[in-house]
Amino acid sequence: MTVTSATGTMRIVRPRRVIRRSEAKWTWLLVGVIAAILLIWEAAVSWLQLIPASFLPPPSAIAVSFGKLLVDPEFWGAFGYSLGNVAIGLVIAVVVGVTVGLAVGWSPVLRFTVAPFLWLLYSTPKVALAPLFILGLGLGSESKIALVFLLAVFPIILNTMEGAVTVSTSLVNAGRVYGVNGVALGWKIIVPATLPYSLSGIQRGAALGFTGEVLGEFLGGTGGLGHMLEYAAYQFQMDDAIAMVIVMVIIANLTLLLISTLRRRLAPWYDDRKIAGAS
Repeated sequence: MTVTSATGTMRIVRPRRVIRRSEAKWTWLLVGVIAAILLIWEAAVSWLQLIPASFLPPPSAIAVSFGKLLVDPEFWGAFGYSLGNVAIGLVIAVVVGVTVGLAVGWSPVLRFTVAPFLWLLYSTPKVALAPLFILGLGLGSESKIALVFLLAVFPIILNTMEGAVTVSTSLVNAGRVYGVNGVALGWKIIVPATLPYSLSGIQRGAALGFTGEVLGEFLGGTGGLGHMLEYAAYQFQMDDAIAMVIVMVIIANLTLLLISTLRRRLAPWYDDRKIAGAS
């Protein structure tokens, strides 16, 4: 469809139906590629025996293990334990990250005095600090929640800070013209303008936070999905181990999809490419 704008320029608008057909085509192509990979994998292990099944089980064996996990009460107990720790750590990280990010991003003084230390802490390899959290907080949920918070909070702070820095001064001035000042200015102008950046940081923080939970369960503790994965790997039950990895991938991607959907609903006017360029 060709549209003529007020300036006389011509642009072509693709109908939504055409866009959906194009997306469906690429989706089916992706499904075909995945199916081909699984078929080749199954043939190489089960039929041609090019790879030992004890080292890399075929997809059929992994599917059986995955089905057993879904009816295993121990799995659902570990699932609840891990997800509970991630949820608590992520909520604390969101509250702290958004608050600190808004304050540092909007205040020139804090931006030049505090921001360099935030970038320094962000670049620190936090995985190296994990044993210290285990030793200091013990093998329970406290150390896992602390690791989730540590890995999740910095992407949220820095993304929110970048969003606050990029708020248009004309938008702020327009708010002040209408009598919006102080806390009301931040709530009505700064927070909505920064929201897409904050949600993008929360999306990244959630993925890193889940990694922190699994890492904490690897290093110490008797519960959680990471502990189940570690046990299966040490027992060389590779089909169970890979099934656990698939579960973690599904959880992580569903979480990212949920936050991405939330970002599109709360800030439908914003282009994700702008956030990617500023992050």
